[in-house]
Amino acid sequence: MSSERLLMVLHSNSLKETINEDKEAVTVLLECAKMEESLVLATPVADVSIWEGTIPEGIFQIRYEDRGDGTFVASYKTEHLETASLCHDFIPSGMITDKYGIKEDSTEFTDIRNAFHDLMAFESISRQGDSIFVTQNHHLLDKNVWIQRRFDVKILSFVQALEYFDLYLKRRDLYYGNPQLRILDGRAFHYWFLLKDIVPKFREAWSISVYGRNVIQNGQNIFDALHGFANRFQNALCSSDRIAMEYVKQPINSTQWEMLYNLNYFCMLATGVFDSLAWLTVYRYSIPIRCPYQVSIRITKRKSRGDKFVTAISKHNSSLASFIRTHQDFINLFYPMRDAAQHREPVGGAQFQQGDEGWTASLAELKPDAVLAIKKVDQKGYPFTKWGLLNIAGFDNLLEPHRFTRKALRDLMAFANEYIDLLDIPALIASHQDLINKIAVLPSKEPKTPFIAQTYLRRDSYLPILFRNR
Repeated sequence: MSSERLLMVLHSNSLKETINEDKEAVTVLLECAKMEESLVLATPVADVSIWEGTIPEGIFQIRYEDRGDGTFVASYKTEHLETASLCHDFIPSGMITDKYGIKEDSTEFTDIRNAFHDLMAFESISRQGDSIFVTQNHHLLDKNVWIQRRFDVKILSFVQALEYFDLYLKRRDLYYGNPQLRILDGRAFHYWFLLKDIVPKFREAWSISVYGRNVIQNGQNIFDALHGFANRFQNALCSSDRIAMEYVKQPINSTQWEMLYNLNYFCMLATGVFDSLAWLTVYRYSIPIRCPYQVSIRITKRKSRGDKFVTAISKHNSSLASFIRTHQDFINLFYPMRDAAQHREPVGGAQFQQGDEGWTASLAELKPDAVLAIKKVDQKGYPFTKWGLLNIAGFDNLLEPHRFTRKALRDLMAFANEYIDLLDIPALIASHQDLINKIAVLPSKEPKTPFIAQTYLRRDSYLPILFRNR
């Protein structure tokens, strides 16, 4: 396999389950098979109807030949390469029954055994280059770390595989609008159109500000506020991606440094997004402001400048003011890290090694106020909570930056989209039918947007722990 291609092996026997759960994710991953940077193989399948009679373009079928004594040959043939590897199916029955708590004569045991059979084939053919095993089999995904500690594999769900492949491309400065459209110097294109896709109300407001700049009240100021919002949000997307790129590498001091640098920057950008939305509100309603420091949607206490500003908003838009007040825990969670980075000491880090399960990760070490702010919105999980706090007694001040920024982005997408929607920017051109007609046709004229990133960013997903102690 060429080192310039990512090998993705699709676990065919979990494909039907995946299609039922998330057909779009499957469709997009199959589209990735058409790209020259990927080599996509499919394990043998018991139910041939899964492929509807024909394996999709760009996917090559693996074949098994039993050799007896716990060995078999896994082979595949592409347009440029024919490969065969001897595989050892040496999983003791007790390993499965003990770890999964099932009986050897059960249907579940057979399903798990077959899944491990495919996994052994993958391990054998993926010795060179970057490679991932893509499955929706919960037996493999739930025991991901345990399996990776014993076998040289990376196991990802279909959505996780999309993110992994997207990062694989971005590390090589490759950006696609669709499988046939590679964008030269495409980073700016990627994040601009990704933002317009994941925050659709921004897309609408932006078009109005561009074409109505000289028509609507405070048109230039509204344009400038939206431009600032866009720059900050795009940089936040990029910073989160850079954290994820380091997360999928072997954890060392340099990966930790890069992750912490981008985590501190990300928190400053997130609070900057709130500032942009606050100023957009000022211009939308022509709210009189004596001093720039009055403009804040962060409420720290009663009669604080944020409280007074939101009260001023309520005179123009009570629904927006109520929305801001009900989201204060979310708004406030970024400020302890932001304030530390800007005024005191930026977030530090630690290499954490989990001895019992045998994995290593680069984590951020938080101050108590930052931990408390996150816990106000957090949800349980193991070994990390929903927002990325390490859920191990005595270490709950450690944060996994990849999970944190991905969760933050998804919530920030939803928050910003609803906030801009409540501002009702279209009302500013309600009496200008010519502008309304012109703006209505704009989406059809734009190129196709980043189809991989928008798919996984819209889903509640993150990359699993990929590195174990050998």
